[in-house]
Amino acid sequence: MRYFSLPNTPLNPSVIGLGTGNYGSSLSLKDSFCLLDEFASAGGNLLDSAHIYAAWLPGGTGQSEKTIGKWLRKSGLRDKMIVSTKGGHFELATPEISRVRPECIDRDIQESQDRLQLDSIDLYFLHRDDPDVPVPELLDVLQPHLRAGRLKAIGVSNWAPERIELANREAKARGQIGFCCSSCGWSLAESDVSLQGYTGMYVIRDEALRWHRESQFPLIAYSAQAQGFFSQSWTWPDMPDPTAKQQTLMKNYYSERNVARWQRAQVLAKKLDCSVNVVALAYATSQNFPSSALIGPNSLAQLRESIAAADLILSLEQVEFVESGTV
Repeated sequence: MRYFSLPNTPLNPSVIGLGTGNYGSSLSLKDSFCLLDEFASAGGNLLDSAHIYAAWLPGGTGQSEKTIGKWLRKSGLRDKMIVSTKGGHFELATPEISRVRPECIDRDIQESQDRLQLDSIDLYFLHRDDPDVPVPELLDVLQPHLRAGRLKAIGVSNWAPERIELANREAKARGQIGFCCSSCGWSLAESDVSLQGYTGMYVIRDEALRWHRESQFPLIAYSAQAQGFFSQSWTWPDMPDPTAKQQTLMKNYYSERNVARWQRAQVLAKKLDCSVNVVALAYATSQNFPSSALIGPNSLAQLRESIAAADLILSLEQVEFVESGTV
């Protein structure tokens, strides 16, 4: 397993992080523990959760965080893990009502701590942004939690680069702790956020990727495997009789550019003797800036395949090849 440093923090996350959105809900506690055990034994240390996770399932609200808390107590591995969670997400029934508000964030932090049964959350993200809320208000609500040790470091999820820059300029000017990393949708297959159907989601495209490369601002990518796009068989421009899975992927990812990237990833996977999914993950962890890819396996086989990407470092030429080279 490889690791990277988050600047101005004591944290060194693994380049592969474990997404736990359905742990303890649609994925049983037993199976969740099995995957957590395997991830830890492979050297993985970044566990990703959120206050809102599994709220879309009956009885699912809070189960992801509660499952992590139970596993940490059972395994005795608290000191080896970096626990990441997020707050400030809108309620699913009322996406038009922003919860990127100090009072909501305060409440979410306390509830997440209670579910995780932790005195300190290692990495806390604001899960959504609201440009109508001045960044000083958001920084101000987080500082007391940082000073008290309830949070070790803070990041943002689904924030545009210009808002991150603004927030960190304000933090520096005010002598406050700023955001150390970003978490957005990002993979070798580019997605059009307008097609995803998720309110407030921000996906990394060319301009934002250039910003990360130039600024060296760390990125923790979700949907790093493009929801399974690279596991499918594609033709362009016609797809006769697509499966239900392919229809969903076609809506979110199917384009001439992405199919060309899929073809190049196939070529590179054959050359490197690995799966194309491993190439896709390695793309996200082989950048010239600190980065990590979140995975969401539902089986040990899926987990082990994804973990293999941690040992693969693509060269600059290979990154450029899968991005824009020719087959």
